Amino acid sequence: MIARARRFTLPPASRLLLPASRLLPPASRLLPPASRLLLYLLLTLVALNALVANFTTAVPGTLVMQPSDQIQSSEFDIFLWDLWWVRHAVFDSGVSPLYTDYVVYPFTSPLAGHTLVLLWGFVSAPFQAVFGLIPTFNGIIVFDFVAAASLMYLFARRHVRHAIVAWLAGLIFAFTPAMLHRASVGHLDKLSIFWLPLILLAWDQVVASRRWTWAIILGSCLYLSWLTDFQQTMWAILLLAPYALYTGLIEPRRHGDTEKGRSLRASVSPWLILLSGVAFVVPALFAPLPQLLEAGRLNYPAADLQHAAYFAFPAQNFLAPGENGDFSIGVALPVLALISIPFIRRDGRRWLWLGIALACFVLALGPYLDIGSTRIPLPYTLVHAALGNQYRTPMRFATPGVLALAMLVALTLDHVFVRFNFDRIRRWSFVIALSSLFILDYRLWQPFPITLMPDYQAYHTIADEPGDFTLLEVPIGVRTGFAIVGRGEYLQYYQPIHRHPIPSGYLSRLPGEITDFFFFDPLIGALTLSHALPEQAEVDARLAQLIRDWKIGYVILHRDLLEPGRVQAFGNLLDRQSALERVGEEGPLVIYKTRTP
Repeated sequence: MIARARRFTLPPASRLLLPASRLLPPASRLLPPASRLLLYLLLTLVALNALVANFTTAVPGTLVMQPSDQIQSSEFDIFLWDLWWVRHAVFDSGVSPLYTDYVVYPFTSPLAGHTLVLLWGFVSAPFQAVFGLIPTFNGIIVFDFVAAASLMYLFARRHVRHAIVAWLAGLIFAFTPAMLHRASVGHLDKLSIFWLPLILLAWDQVVASRRWTWAIILGSCLYLSWLTDFQQTMWAILLLAPYALYTGLIEPRRHGDTEKGRSLRASVSPWLILLSGVAFVVPALFAPLPQLLEAGRLNYPAADLQHAAYFAFPAQNFLAPGENGDFSIGVALPVLALISIPFIRRDGRRWLWLGIALACFVLALGPYLDIGSTRIPLPYTLVHAALGNQYRTPMRFATPGVLALAMLVALTLDHVFVRFNFDRIRRWSFVIALSSLFILDYRLWQPFPITLMPDYQAYHTIADEPGDFTLLEVPIGVRTGFAIVGRGEYLQYYQPIHRHPIPSGYLSRLPGEITDFFFFDPLIGALTLSHALPEQAEVDARLAQLIRDWKIGYVILHRDLLEPGRVQAFGNLLDRQSALERVGEEGPLVIYKTRTP
């Protein structure tokens, strides 16, 4: 009697999920995961090389203090200020951190639409007090890379048979050139991509455990990701919605004749999904949703489709740097993803991840695609309208796409190892070769850009001065995600040192009338270098009035930000003010103090 041959198949994703009782491994199994985490840490230290070598003094990116209107690419000043402001507002002043008049003074600006990284501000507060602001900031960058890689490993490990394959998935996801570029400009909001695999892990636990506690944890993770940055939540939902639909509904039906399938159908009760939604939405009704709706009523400039197209992803920039920076995903990942497609066959899991990746990368292409003289509208136009024409950088949708491609490659590689019965030596050799390929492709060894900002004693002296007053720095610079007026907006970097309001600053969103004020006001517009100083009598009267109205305690003239003619003009203006006393110089700074009446 001839036995019927059986076709080789792998179990569906749901059958590979660890039960809830195995989410946390026993102590005897902690060493291997710890060693993998240390490898991710080692890769992070290599990638951030110069920053790690100057951990307590340097900030990421390149900033040149010069008399030029060239826009500085590095934005560490925003996120350093964010961390300090949340700590200062909540723990020092007892006020809401979602509003401020400490930058872009005298206006009170809502920060719900700003890249505030509110959660990091709360979490980092004790570390700021103990270690200082710069080491805390750099520590968050290191943590983001290690956490993203480690959590991606844990998520992939629940769906593949070989731990080494899951480790490769963590490397692929966390260390792309795009992530290294975002680290190099200090973008804490976009670096915190660990939320994506963490939220998918939480959903897996909802499916596996059928417990309401995990449903609440899932909703809480979504809410906390929003407190980190709205984009993290948006990307997570873009991944979670199809993944939950497949694992909670489609896949159980495909295997509904099995006991496991019946168990899974029962596990994703609508009540658990509703409970996750409640845990996500209810705290958001207190913050930041009301503040965001309030800010939405302000006169924020809208980004038109042409503006969004400028920050879209030309197809070639998926693989190579573009004029706006290196937001590429390398060459190795797309190639391996293409090689994986013929191996998918009837594996619904891999079709799922391929579909999610394609959807993300289509969104990253922006509002339209020009082919010759033909313009083809793309789905991003719908997203752009849904977000109130405020989201101007569609290229960022590539981030969740990388996670999807990493899962596609990991699942395919795991399938190949099982299908062709790779022994341990061949598995390790194969993954080590691929890891080396990705390290080369991602260029992890390249020098990481850093800046050592001057530590002026003048700011420490001002901090020790008693009383509430404003610091006026000349020139004034005000910047948003849509406009820039003046020069020197990055001087908000020094506010955590002197701790006094300043008219300069960089906030992601500001109403048009605020930037108009800094441009058109006769005196303020001159201080932002938008037009010439008024006649002497008029400018002297206006400056004297401004010193009284704004309660200016000190004025600092930044000669390194001004051309020689402007240095002389502003120096003469300040020197002849009877309300000001020139108290010293420090490097390029000329310091004036308001005379006591």
